Amino acid sequence: MNIAVLVKSAVDEAELRADPSGHPVLKGAATKMSNFDRVGVEEAVRQKEKQGGVVTVFSLGGVESKKTIKEAMAMGGDKAVLVLTEAMPDTLGTAYSLAKSIQRTGAIDLVLCSEGSSDTYQGQVGAMVAEFLGFPFLMDAKKVEPGEGKVRCELRFEGGVRVVEAKLPAVVSLVSEANQPRYPTLLQVMAASKKPIEEIQLQSLKGPDYPETGMEVLDVTVQAVNRKRVMFEGSPEEAAKKLVDALKQEAAL
Repeated sequence: MNIAVLVKSAVDEAELRADPSGHPVLKGAATKMSNFDRVGVEEAVRQKEKQGGVVTVFSLGGVESKKTIKEAMAMGGDKAVLVLTEAMPDTLGTAYSLAKSIQRTGAIDLVLCSEGSSDTYQGQVGAMVAEFLGFPFLMDAKKVEPGEGKVRCELRFEGGVRVVEAKLPAVVSLVSEANQPRYPTLLQVMAASKKPIEEIQLQSLKGPDYPETGMEVLDVTVQAVNRKRVMFEGSPEEAAKKLVDALKQEAAL
C-alpha cells in the first residue's frame, strides 16, 4: 500500500513570544512538527507495518521544514517530498500544491492528515486536497481500516461514532485520540538523515488552475493572560482549604 501523509512545520506555541504591542514575534520563531500531525504519521506507519508498502511524507514550507520531515522519517516514513516556498500560500494554495506534488509521485492508495495544525488549526487542507485529487474525504477518523479497494473508518461524531466506508484512493483526517504517536530511537533518528527528500519549487507546480484567492492576513495579536498571583499562607491543610474556597468563589469548582 502506498500511503501519503501530510505534515506541517508549525510554530512552536510553547516558545512563541510577543512584542510590546501584543503581536507574536514570528521571525526566527522556533518550529516543530505540528502536534496533531504526529498522529497522522503514526497511523501511516502502523498501516505500513500491517499492510506493507511505502510511506511518503509531504510538506510545504521553507528549508526549516526539513527538520519536521526528518522527524516523520525517524518515526517510520520511507521518503519525502518538500514543496519549497518562503512565502506561505493560504490554505487553498497549500492544498493545491500538496495535491499536485502527490499526483507527481504516481499512484497513491491512501492520504492521511491530521484534523488541523497546532498553530492555526484551520482544519481545511485535508478536505481541499481531497477535492483537488478527486478522492473521497473522510473527516475526523478515530480508527482506519484499509481493505481490498476500500477503507472503513470510525468517525468522531457528536454523541457517538459513525462508521463509514469509501473507495480507495481516499483522504482521511485523524483526530488526536486516534493513536499514541511513538518516540523514535536514536538509531532511527540517525537513519532518517539518510532517507531521500525530493525538493520541488512551489512555482513549478503552479498551473493555469492555481487558485489565486487574494486572501490577506491583516493582523494577528496574542491573547493576554493575566494571573492573579494569589498566595495562600498557613499549613498545607489550611492552604488547601483556602485554595478550594477561592476556586469555588471563581465558579471553577
